[in-house]
Amino acid sequence: MKQYILSLNSGSSSLKFNLFELNEHSVLFSYISGIVEEVGNNDRSMLKYSFDGIKQKHQVAVASHKEALELIFSELKKNNISLESIIGVGHRVVHGGDKYIHSVLIDDEVIDSIRELIPLAPLHNAPNLTGIQEAVKLLPNVPHVAVFDTAFHGRMPEHAFRYAIPDEWYQNYKVRRYGFHGTSHLYVAKRAARFLGIPFNQFNGITVHLGNGCSITKIQNGKSVDTSMGFTPLEGLVMGTRTGDIDPAIISYVADKLADDKGLPKIEAYQSVMRALNKEGGLKALAGVSMMQDIRQGAIEGDSKAQTALSVYAYRVAKYIGAYFATLSKPHAIVFTAGIGENEGYVRARILSFLENLPFHIKEENNMAKQEMEIAKCTLADGSNLSVLVIPTDEEIVIGYDTLFVGCLKQGVPEEYPFER
Repeated sequence: MKQYILSLNSGSSSLKFNLFELNEHSVLFSYISGIVEEVGNNDRSMLKYSFDGIKQKHQVAVASHKEALELIFSELKKNNISLESIIGVGHRVVHGGDKYIHSVLIDDEVIDSIRELIPLAPLHNAPNLTGIQEAVKLLPNVPHVAVFDTAFHGRMPEHAFRYAIPDEWYQNYKVRRYGFHGTSHLYVAKRAARFLGIPFNQFNGITVHLGNGCSITKIQNGKSVDTSMGFTPLEGLVMGTRTGDIDPAIISYVADKLADDKGLPKIEAYQSVMRALNKEGGLKALAGVSMMQDIRQGAIEGDSKAQTALSVYAYRVAKYIGAYFATLSKPHAIVFTAGIGENEGYVRARILSFLENLPFHIKEENNMAKQEMEIAKCTLADGSNLSVLVIPTDEEIVIGYDTLFVGCLKQGVPEEYPFER
């Protein structure tokens, strides 16, 4: 009987899944992948998935994550995949705090820890936990593994993760930089090292994850040593709807103005500001839309708001790259990934144009490609080369392998993943 590993990513109103087939050499291949959208909205909920090269889409009422899982399992059975053939389930969990620096087998203690961390990531850890609990009920006899977005950044040095804040905030309230998108940064860094023929524990690079959420990570000898997202995913780069870095005094200033101008209670004014920073900021605030495809096209056609938005966005990315480059020993590569990073050659070129002390030669044909590719290169003062790569991310395959090795084989997280060979 064939064996499978199931990867789950439970969001507040969605459930993404990827079913991997396991071959005799412990290599995973994506077999069926998809998403249940609009969970809890019976009029709009929908199952979408791809199987055997054919895309399926079914509108069906899905009131809860439990029903979403049951729907997925029902569809698997229709495609002759029994639940008994699933030997492990991996779960994406956004926040592992400072406790989890690698993926772990889920038990009651892990469940409690994820619950305790909900205040640090209320929009993510709560639905992540719901997905875990419902999946354990439906598949109680297989190992379930938690794969944390924060884990790859868990060994950052103190000078990178500490804020200059009162010690009580750090000691009692755990206020520090945690970083996110760690699974993506890990995957593309490992693939970049493989692409360049460098052992991962010797790889030095800057990985740039540009999607609706954006983050950038400095990697020294295969380890994350700094990253742009902080205590929450709000810090750092300009994003789809998040502001990224701002002067924190803006929060109280605007909250006071809203309270005075609109007669709002102070707490409501504060909540309005925080909501805007997360949901109404970023590209949406600058250009009126958050989709980079629309902004890029508008910029090309001469729309001044789109051009400003793109320049602000690109300059912030370049500024972080510059800071990390200046503090990174013998860098090998800058690596772009995620939706914008992988698909928007125009945006990549704009970012590189701000790095005036790095005279990149952009390979125009490669920069239009949407696959694993070197798109630019420059020669540094010491005579070494700095490559600019595009590496499509695959967080699900990391979740799949961590589930296999940690949950099924009981070997711990692998030093070398099969996708590095």
